[in-house]
Amino acid sequence: MSTRGRLFWKILLGFWLIFLLITQLLWAGFSLYGSHHEPPEESMARRMAELQLASAASVMARGGLPALNALMADWPAPQRQFFSFGPALGLSPAAGTDVAPSEQSRFSEPFITRQVTLPDGRAYQLRYDIQSLRRSSHPGSRGSILHMPSPLFWLGMAVGLLFSLLLAWNLTRPMRQLRRAFARVAQGDLTVRLYPVMRRRHDEITDVARDFDAMAERLNVLVSAREALLHDVSHELRSPLARLQLAIGLAHQNPKNVGSSLDRIEHEAGRLDRMIGELLALSRAENQGTPGEDYFDLLGLLEAVVNDARYEAQVPGVEIRLIAHQPEDYTVKGNAEMMRRGVENIVRNALRFSTQGQQVTVTLTREDAWLVVTVSDQGPGVDESKLSSIFDPFVRVNSPQAGKGYGLGLAITRKVVLAHGGQVEAHNEPDGGLLILIRIPHWR
Repeated sequence: MSTRGRLFWKILLGFWLIFLLITQLLWAGFSLYGSHHEPPEESMARRMAELQLASAASVMARGGLPALNALMADWPAPQRQFFSFGPALGLSPAAGTDVAPSEQSRFSEPFITRQVTLPDGRAYQLRYDIQSLRRSSHPGSRGSILHMPSPLFWLGMAVGLLFSLLLAWNLTRPMRQLRRAFARVAQGDLTVRLYPVMRRRHDEITDVARDFDAMAERLNVLVSAREALLHDVSHELRSPLARLQLAIGLAHQNPKNVGSSLDRIEHEAGRLDRMIGELLALSRAENQGTPGEDYFDLLGLLEAVVNDARYEAQVPGVEIRLIAHQPEDYTVKGNAEMMRRGVENIVRNALRFSTQGQQVTVTLTREDAWLVVTVSDQGPGVDESKLSSIFDPFVRVNSPQAGKGYGLGLAITRKVVLAHGGQVEAHNEPDGGLLILIRIPHWR
């Protein structure tokens, strides 16, 4: 596998070409600007030439040709070769001066001239070959690439390559780290984390790393919960299956006990059927996702659940009350059957832990955008250390009143409430008993 993927080369070459294009556009802009404005070095040459001409004209007007020759003797040879003078009617270059053919310039004439009249009335013309001065300041023609000077072109190539290389490396390095992290997750390693490595970037890739870590943490929790659930299911199924096998063995050994053995087999089969039903309900509540587009009245649902519970409460002699403010709108969006199963589990759980003469109270209120259902009993309550775990599967309270449940009812309730976007929590009452509170979004 190559150390650099295609994205690296795309970013590298793309930014490199863009860098070169920008330099070309800048050079074209400067060239266009220079075609309408005199360059600074030529402006300085012109000022120097005009200054020398003014000085020569002033000296010549006062002292004639001898004064001008004395002045020119003090000039450096490179400056003297571009200066010439002669009668105003016929100009001839000074001795030893080679005058190059004149070329038209867009900004100025090739020569700067000045007319001088001597004290004896003769007229002379002073001339400075500015065009030759410009050519002497740029000896020879420099090579160019793409209308750019060669040194500038190669400098731009090197700087652009370095810039593109650093940018491509900075952008593709986290991609490679993310790819390796996904590969480790695909192989079952859910402990990989990216945020500690990328937190110093302080950009969107850091946010991606944080979301990846949250995803990996959530997957780790789900896988651990699934493994724990599988272990608990295996443990819970082993006991009734062992009793079934024992009953079958006793029936084979002693034909006289076939009747009692069949009763035991029927009883254990019923337990297995109820456990599998609750497991299916738990799985359905966990994997249902969106609860649906049904709309139902939560008060009507509670009335149905309470009426069924009152029928069962006649035997232990427990009173079940329903308190709700009317008239109010208690419309909920979701799955009515799942919600009934979740609320019914709480009410039955409260009824199981209540004794004769005690009371189970179900209340329904509205708080802003929430509908709040509370179910309280007067039973023994739950140990504070176990309050946070009673909604986990197969968690049972050690109490003579616990009955023969499997510890799945409250787990189903939590999954149902979470699937509807709600919240569920449990508290011990100050005067004894357990209070379970459910918040469900109110549909308007």
